[in-house]
Amino acid sequence: MRIAHALLTVVAVLTAGSPTSPDPGMASDIEVVAEGLGLPGVAFRVVSKHEVLENVEYGLDGDGAAVDESTPFVWGSVSKSVTAATVYSLAEHGDLALNQTVNSILPESDSIVPDDVTIENLIHHTSGLPHDVTELDAWGRTARALDVVPTLDVTVTDRGTFRYSSLNYLLLQAIVEKVTTEPFADVVARETGVHTAGTVAPGHVPFFTFPRSIDIGIDSAGMGYGYLSGSIDELSRYASRQLTAPASNSPDTVPTGSAAAYGYGWYIETLPDGTEMRWHSGAVLGYFTHVALVPERHLAVVFATNRYGELEADKLASAARSLVLARLGIDEPRTTGLGMYEIALIASSALAVLLALCAGRIMFRIKTPPSRWTPVHILMAAIAGGVLYFGMPMLAGAPISTLARWAPDIALLFWILLAELALIAVALGARALRQWTTTHV
Repeated sequence: MRIAHALLTVVAVLTAGSPTSPDPGMASDIEVVAEGLGLPGVAFRVVSKHEVLENVEYGLDGDGAAVDESTPFVWGSVSKSVTAATVYSLAEHGDLALNQTVNSILPESDSIVPDDVTIENLIHHTSGLPHDVTELDAWGRTARALDVVPTLDVTVTDRGTFRYSSLNYLLLQAIVEKVTTEPFADVVARETGVHTAGTVAPGHVPFFTFPRSIDIGIDSAGMGYGYLSGSIDELSRYASRQLTAPASNSPDTVPTGSAAAYGYGWYIETLPDGTEMRWHSGAVLGYFTHVALVPERHLAVVFATNRYGELEADKLASAARSLVLARLGIDEPRTTGLGMYEIALIASSALAVLLALCAGRIMFRIKTPPSRWTPVHILMAAIAGGVLYFGMPMLAGAPISTLARWAPDIALLFWILLAELALIAVALGARALRQWTTTHV
């Protein structure tokens, strides 16, 4: 499933002057957001190069412990900037060159990417690799990325243009492992100062609007694109360092087809006043993070929560944006009302109730002679079931097994709807068969 990596645009995070000093009572808006969205735990920081301007922790982690400065969160695609910084540092040491072709270092990838694809192409998402969710998010995987690369079954398209794909950063991790012959996490710690957490408490996905615990573990082969993890302390220290780090301030960027450019794991926005902001959001099953850098203002903003559902990404993005802007003295209400998740849930539930009533009516009148339209009704139920069975995975962009992890309530309603359609078809068929048997025997 496509992770909503571009949802948390915080273009309006910056205004003229310095950020507003936090009101001692402002932690209450964290509580309002957390309670309104059902977020079990939240951590939020505003930092400069040398100090913490604000620090708020709220709620519980997946083990029921209070969230504090040491509570680990999975960083999602914020990991990409860490990987890019690691590769950049290795290039400065002469361990590799950014213009080197991928296959010259990583022959394991020669069946995946063309020979002219470079490391820089991977960094900027211009290799042509697709964002294939079936090749990603293998939770609890302990293999190295280097071992996973030969198993990938993907096709490169749109070579040379920006096409966001976590597979680019899986290959970058494999390159780091190949060049250094060390575990990726060890190289990251040495080159960037980021020490990834060994274990993380379960995160949460929405289940009929309530948070449902899910333990995804850490994907060792996916650290490069989404499975680095650490506390708000670790994440804010990293963000603070990136305010002056070479990779995170590099002018080497590519256009994305929108107002933002992309470079070294960051989206780059230029505000009307000329101020530049670099940011990236991150989402994995059960966790959501966002980091925004404003090097000109020596300011970084970090947000993390231990709940994420793909269909509620818009509301999470809006809430994080609202919290950031409030700290800068900007009043922008967050999105409220029904979102995509609520609409999908209500529509699916209503349809399930309707079909249950239809099935009950048919079963109650099983002995009633069928009408001349019964064959048509059976065919309609069968067609509807087929459309649902084959159409839902196409609409979701992932198999039902993946949907069951990302949106377990929607997946449950999917199976209920299929069962109801099957029951209706069988009941109508049984009624027709009974009538035929009575007539011909």
